[in-house]
Amino acid sequence: MISHRQSWFSFAAALAAGLLFAHGTYAEAKVGHPAPQFSLTDVATGEDVSLSDYKGKVVIVTWQSINCPWDKMRPGGGYQRILTPLAQEWKDNNVVFLAINSNRNESVEEVASYVNEHNMPYPILKDPGNVIADAYGAKTTPHFFVVNSDDAQTLVYKGGFEKAPTSPEQCGHVDEAYLAPVVTAVLAGEEPPYTETASKGCSVKRVKK
Repeated sequence: MISHRQSWFSFAAALAAGLLFAHGTYAEAKVGHPAPQFSLTDVATGEDVSLSDYKGKVVIVTWQSINCPWDKMRPGGGYQRILTPLAQEWKDNNVVFLAINSNRNESVEEVASYVNEHNMPYPILKDPGNVIADAYGAKTTPHFFVVNSDDAQTLVYKGGFEKAPTSPEQCGHVDEAYLAPVVTAVLAGEEPPYTETASKGCSVKRVKK
């Protein structure tokens, strides 16, 4: 018997494929313009989460993988071990994280199990057919997009967490940080020191078209 969640994701995937067929590839999100809106399902709760739910907050949208050594939770390296405490720290400053998983080879059930195992402090949303990844131009896991707290939800930054490390074990140990200075500036109402940088990680595993 097909569950309600399975039916929803099948429908969403079909819809995504249809949208891509009808409209072609998306242009990448542009800094200084409103961030592309989305409404996706939280893999752990089954509830819809929309970017517009967080107007008035600074939103960090990041692309996520449960298998990529640059991203997944593990003691020896990768970014999740850094992002988990950072998200909890920044929560008190009106900053929220939303993770999006667009990988075709990582199922809803697998991602939900990962969320529960690691007690994720923010939701992971599944992006069937990588529609939202295409809308943002997300390339890697992770890939960060900072959305301002203004009514238009303006995209103010896209890129990496820091200057690209040479290995996953060096994540968080590079002298030149990107994400933290951007968020600090945005919270202070100042121009961010970076607007676009190169992201580092595994490629987003898109649906073959």
